[in-house]
Amino acid sequence: MSATRGALERLLNHIWYGDNLLSWCLIPLTWPVRWAIHRRRRQAAPKGGTPAGVTVIVVGGLTAGGTGKTPVLLGLGKWLAERGYRVGVVSRGYGGTHGPEPHSITEVDTAAVVGDEPLLIQRELGVPVVVCADRKRGLEALVGEHAVDVVLSDDGLQHYPMPRDIELLVLDAERGLGNGRLLPAGPLREPASRLASVDAVLERNSNDPDRGFSYQPSSATHLASGRQLAWSECLAEWRPESIVAMTGLGQPAQFFEMLRGQGLAIEAHALGDHETIAQSHLDRRGEQVVLVTAKDAVKLPECADPRVWVVAIKVALPSSLLTRLTARLPPARLGEA
Repeated sequence: MSATRGALERLLNHIWYGDNLLSWCLIPLTWPVRWAIHRRRRQAAPKGGTPAGVTVIVVGGLTAGGTGKTPVLLGLGKWLAERGYRVGVVSRGYGGTHGPEPHSITEVDTAAVVGDEPLLIQRELGVPVVVCADRKRGLEALVGEHAVDVVLSDDGLQHYPMPRDIELLVLDAERGLGNGRLLPAGPLREPASRLASVDAVLERNSNDPDRGFSYQPSSATHLASGRQLAWSECLAEWRPESIVAMTGLGQPAQFFEMLRGQGLAIEAHALGDHETIAQSHLDRRGEQVVLVTAKDAVKLPECADPRVWVVAIKVALPSSLLTRLTARLPPARLGEA
């Protein structure tokens, strides 16, 4: 990442997640944010006003930055598909050049066009994914073009015009709500009172059995050759070595801590959120193995660097959440086209 961007991210984290005088100075700038939130809420679609025969589940956040929303959505999408539901996903397509119209992701799309997270979701789940800055229009396009009965919204908790049936809010238990203030004085997109109105709160690495979720490595794929190893094989091969972990996640420490928790001695290299790993980043690493996330890998379609391995993860969602979702969802229409 650029030195300027890196310095800005470090400054914001210091302001938002510490006791910092600058946060108090920024409080007047939160007033227009509060007004904009109030205006958006007045435009909210009635809960449950979703297209006939379709259940819409929002997987969103209350804080800026990464909390683990994408792994939760992927885990939930796989769980739904295993039970026979026809799943679709709607996303903003952050960072893509797809334009203002709804765009259904195809096999030829790249992360530069549709955004890294939507492309990752489409490849991991193999389901229809529509990107559009206006999530309501994206939802309408998805339902109109594809036979789906459950739609997952990748973020969009604050996109009130989009109708929804169920809201899941994802937090990082360690970082919590920071200083509890709205942007830009704090990390909150909405006041903390929003927690009371969602259907469920999920917290990464929480000890609460009804809220806590975690993810662990399941395998790794050699990016250049496509060779895949079970995670136990990776540990046997890499534990004696010093390896590099590199990522452009919103909270890169989550990736690094997960790998260290597996007993790996890693040299951590964090990029900016959504930043692409460049060959110049790799060239500075010598001959060491380089571990990246699947989100990073979708932005490296032409990478043939033999040092790069992509770590796949598996997500453990709370059983109580899955029980509640089972009760809320209509029966899967097995066998229908």
